[in-house]
Parts: sequence; structure tokens; C-alpha cells
Amino acid sequence: MDDKTEIKEENQSANNALEEGFWDRETPAPASAPAAVAVRPQKPNRSRSIIIAVGSILLAVAVFFIGWFSRYYALSEEERNILWILNRVENDYYHKLSDAEREAYYKQVYDGLMPDRFCSFFDKEEFATLMKEAEGSNSDTGLSALMDGDIPKVYFVQGNSSADLAGLTSGMTIFSYGKDAGSLTEATSVQEIGLFVQSNRGSFCLECGYSEAEKKVYTLESKEYLASYCTYSDSEVTCSFRGQTKLSLETTGGGLAGLDSQTAYIRYQGFDGNSAWEFEQCLAKMKNRNRSNLVIDLRCNGGGYLDLFRQISSHLLKDAEGSAPLVAYSVDRDGKKANYFATGNDYDSYFNADSRITVLADEYSASASECLIGALYDYGTIGYGDIYLRKDAQTGVARSYGKGVMQTTYVTSNGAAMRITSAEIFWPNGNSIHDKGVTEEDGAHGIVAPFFRGAEDVFLTQVFADLANK
Repeated sequence: MDDKTEIKEENQSANNALEEGFWDRETPAPASAPAAVAVRPQKPNRSRSIIIAVGSILLAVAVFFIGWFSRYYALSEEERNILWILNRVENDYYHKLSDAEREAYYKQVYDGLMPDRFCSFFDKEEFATLMKEAEGSNSDTGLSALMDGDIPKVYFVQGNSSADLAGLTSGMTIFSYGKDAGSLTEATSVQEIGLFVQSNRGSFCLECGYSEAEKKVYTLESKEYLASYCTYSDSEVTCSFRGQTKLSLETTGGGLAGLDSQTAYIRYQGFDGNSAWEFEQCLAKMKNRNRSNLVIDLRCNGGGYLDLFRQISSHLLKDAEGSAPLVAYSVDRDGKKANYFATGNDYDSYFNADSRITVLADEYSASASECLIGALYDYGTIGYGDIYLRKDAQTGVARSYGKGVMQTTYVTSNGAAMRITSAEIFWPNGNSIHDKGVTEEDGAHGIVAPFFRGAEDVFLTQVFADLANK
């Protein structure tokens, strides 16, 4: 994503006020005057200068209001109505809004003004946090949860976070929560858990597990940490990124069952932070451990920054030519096309002619994830038969999200920002998957599996079994 900044600054006109003792510059003597004769400077008429100054100020005020009214009446009727509504609420609502009420009200207004679900408004603090997280520095527990029917479950665990280090994993049921292990309250919704977490920014406890029989209490802490987005596994080891001031890839567990001795597995959670560097480190680990095949898991990867997509693509384009192949392009409302190129082209550094790359995705794999699939497909790295999608047992649908648009972030002078959909994005060959996604009908495999994994990742087990049969 390209960030653009619009900063409007007010021009302050310097007003040289008339002060006692101010004199005009000396008037030059006529050419005919004797050389020894000097012309004395004349003191200006003070009252006349004040009139001129006041007139200048009034003229400036008039120009300002003329400009304001011109701008106001240049707005559409709908835009003027929005300003009118805001003014009525501010001045005529039956009681003056408190700071909290005002913040909540304007949050609703901002959300309502967004033209689609991909656009967002961030206040100064939210945008500062967003930019910090984009650099890989987070300040939270690293945990998010969703409801599975009427059961709250762990949805996402950020790498190297407190939740990750404690041992929480996606799919666990959240049975209870509390300030400590001795004061646990039964968890009935993610909303109540979220409110509790917000009011307990220090440490707190969650009782979690894949079943009632094996649940246990985990202690989490909201604190600043370096977020990680990749993990590496093969048939013998699992490696994760760890570190407080600098990340390094460390062995954190055994290998993945069902994975053959020639294949590596990289779980890639998002195009954020230092993830492109992490992905490259995982490829280096794969090479050092003599694995020539790769499974890239993009499940629940909602995308992220375009530059990171360009960097990661550079390692995976099998039949691409040149040092910087085209990996995507966009078209804006005026038909202007912008090309996006990989930052390199070193597929042969990690893979050989017989290497097989497989991609896993689900209905939450979106945006940059789908662009990556497109680049790999268009350059012959994968075919649709190398893509595995989660298939919903009830609907029978297997597809990726289908986000083929990109956003640009505009920043105000006060530090707030708006992320707005600015262009449609296409695969190198011109294909747009917006509102369609990659589907089973395209030729991808549909694997029936629950969205929330259990103690066993059914989706992954079935994919590994299918790859072994091939």
C-alpha cells in the first residue's frame, strides 16, 4: 500500500505593526542638490497608517469569507447537509456531549462516511499505533477471539507475543477469564472478554484448551513486543521468531506429522512488519536443511503492504524473466495504470526444476495473499491444482476472500488519517479476482474442514496426505 500525505498549512502573514519610533527610509537627494546637503527623513502620518492597516485587515477578512462561502456553496447538497447535521448536534442537542459521548458519536459518523468496507478513518492515536505496528512493534497481548456459535474461541495469535509465548494457539476454546487464576469468570462472549482485557492492561489469565479435559490457565500480559509473522516447519523441526530487541529464527518444537522429508512448510500470517525479511530467513532455513519443496500457508492472511508483497514475490517466480518482473498492476478511476514489480528474481537460489510449491488459503485469505497467488500462477510456479482451499461443510463453498482493490492512506496535518479504496488491482495477466476470489471451480482443491481447528489441524492433515499420494 502506498501512503500519500496531504498536509494543509495555514499561511501566517507577517504584520509589521506601526510602532512608536518607526521611520521611513531616507529619501535620496535630487541630483541637482549640493553634495553636502542631506535630506532629513520624514516621520509618517500615524493616523493615516493606522487607517491603512485596519483597511488591510478588513480586506483580508472579507477575502477569507468570500473564499469560505465560495467553497461552501461549491459543495454538493449532500455534503452541505452533513456539515449542517454536525453543526446541529454540536449546538442544539438536548445536552452537551461529554468527551466520551462525542468520541463515540464521531466514530459512528466516520464509519458511516466510508464508501466501502475496506475504507477506514483513524484518529491521531489510532494512526500512530497503526504505523508503529507496520514497523513490527506492537503493544498488546497478541490475541484475538471470535465466536464459534455460542462458544468464544481463539482466532489469531500474533507471533512472539505474550499469547504466543504462553502457548495459546488458534482454535482453543476460552472457558473463563480473570485477573488471576483464583478469580476466574465463565466466558460467554468475546465482547465481555474484550471489555475485561481493555480494563486490565497489565497481566490477566485465560483458561483455554481444545477440550474441557485438557484446559489450563494461561497468563498473558499487554506489553510492547516485536511482532513476528512467519513460522517454519519441516518433518523434523519447527522454528519461530523470538527476541525482545531483535528477532532470530529459533527451534521451538518438533516437526509436522505427515510432512515428507523433502518439503518445508511456512506459515505466513500477514504482509506487515518485518515479514518479508522473516520469509527470506525461512527460505534460507529450508535451503540449509535440504528441502526443495514448499507449502505456503496463507490461511487467515488478510494481506497488508504492497512493498512486502513485491519483496516476497521476488523469491517465488519460476518462469519470470528479468531482474524485476511485473507482479501486479492497478487501474484508478481515471483509467491510469500503475505497474508493480518484484524487488528481485532469485527463484533458482532456493528451488530446482523439480520443486513443487503448494499454497493453502481460506475465505479470509485476501488482498496481498490473493495477489501472491496470482503472481505465482501467472509465472508458472503453481497451477490451480497446487492450491488448497478450505471448503465449508454447510455451504459447500471453497474460495479465497476476493479482494481485488487497493487502498491509499491520506494523512491530515493533525495526524489523523483516512484509508480509502483508490484503485482496482490485477494479476500480471490482467485477471481481477475482486468479489470472486480463487475458487474450487477454477480447479483448486476444496478440503472440507472446520474453520476453527481442534487439537489436530484437519485441513493440514488432509493436505499433507494428498501431497504424499502425489
